Amino acid sequence: MDLDFTPEQQALLAALARMVDDNCAMPTENGVVAAVKWARGVGLECALEAGGFLDVALAEGCGALEAALLVAECGRSPLVVETAGSALIGPLLAGRSLSRPVAVARAEDLTRGVRFLDTAKTLIVLDGEDAVLLRAGDLDVIPLDGPYAWPLGRLATGPDLSSGERLAGRGAELERLWRLGLALEAGAALRAAIDFTNDYVKQRMVFGRPVGSFQAVQHRLSIDAVRAEGVRWLALKAAWSGDAADAALAALHAQRSILQVVYDCHQFNGALGMTLEHALHFWTFRLRWLVGELGGWSRQAASAAELIWPDASAA
Repeated sequence: MDLDFTPEQQALLAALARMVDDNCAMPTENGVVAAVKWARGVGLECALEAGGFLDVALAEGCGALEAALLVAECGRSPLVVETAGSALIGPLLAGRSLSRPVAVARAEDLTRGVRFLDTAKTLIVLDGEDAVLLRAGDLDVIPLDGPYAWPLGRLATGPDLSSGERLAGRGAELERLWRLGLALEAGAALRAAIDFTNDYVKQRMVFGRPVGSFQAVQHRLSIDAVRAEGVRWLALKAAWSGDAADAALAALHAQRSILQVVYDCHQFNGALGMTLEHALHFWTFRLRWLVGELGGWSRQAASAAELIWPDASAA
């Protein structure tokens, strides 16, 4: 099995890595990280749009895998940029670029809270077996403030889905792409949180030695790294194969991995890790929302089982 990226994909990754590194400076106050729950990556978003990177899925010779690489690379930034809806889900579902930012939601979740809905220009709704595209600017959106590192919004009342563009029979495809995007975003945040924690435990001293020198800490962080790397490769496989079962398994493994990795990272960062002045929460607070998105891991598990063994219930 050849797991190497093509020269074109390697060049794409290198360009994305440079942009993320050049535009990842966190907001500061008096020389420390500002006490904010999240911060928007305006510079990175502008760089992606200026370079046409958000349309990579529609470029000649490119597709879902290239868009997946973009979502995963941008997801390691501590700053929030909407990429999954704009670069992956929207283009591959509708076959064209959609007005950005793009929010994605199930119909039953619209009055509860949806990522990026506060500023979205396009809303993609999973409505049973169909997908519906709505102009978000025509909707009555209420911004939400909560303990999550995402911009959130909800609708004041349920939307009139008949006013949108209905993509009949595309609900399953929307779920597949949504699961893929979720796994990519979660995998990137998991890896970033672990990397941040690895750096911190090398500096934090207890009993006259770094926390990271203790074997118990090393073992748990090693297991966490395996989890995160597994999420990444399952997601990339799902992007490459286009298989709905692969996407469900990737999302399942991502959501099942989140709680343990978040617990370990916060424990090893100590009390400082629970403060907004410590950058860890930019990823872990993000992950706490993703753990329940699209019905949570139990729904991904049930869907994966149905897709892998479609005749099991009849038997």
